[in-house]
Amino acid sequence: MALTVVWKGGMQFCAETKSGALTCDESSAEGVLGPSAPEMLLASLGSCIASVIVVFGERHGLELEGMSVRLDYKLADNPYRMGEISIAVHVPQRLTEEQRRLLERVADACLIHNTLLHPPKITLHLGGTT
Repeated sequence: MALTVVWKGGMQFCAETKSGALTCDESSAEGVLGPSAPEMLLASLGSCIASVIVVFGERHGLELEGMSVRLDYKLADNPYRMGEISIAVHVPQRLTEEQRRLLERVADACLIHNTLLHPPKITLHLGGTT
């Protein structure tokens, strides 16, 4: 799976994917014309967690309508990065302790969460015309 990020001018970028395009605005900590890269990372993590919870819930008859996932982060230095991400999943129905533990395990197993916990090898190739 691949996507391409294209510079559109200023600090606006467009991530072109098979299913559509996402505008990213890096002109400030919080984008004006679109989400910033950190916001898109959080959105990816939150959507991944929500999706695995929904699949599990549907299989096990849990009513999850109105579920939400709130994410926030704190910055860290050396190197500059997201140093801490907090995630709060709100499920509108009452859960037993066993259901809560199961949903936490399910949420912890999403692709993006596992990728952040076990970072992939990242290679960078810079090319251009000389």
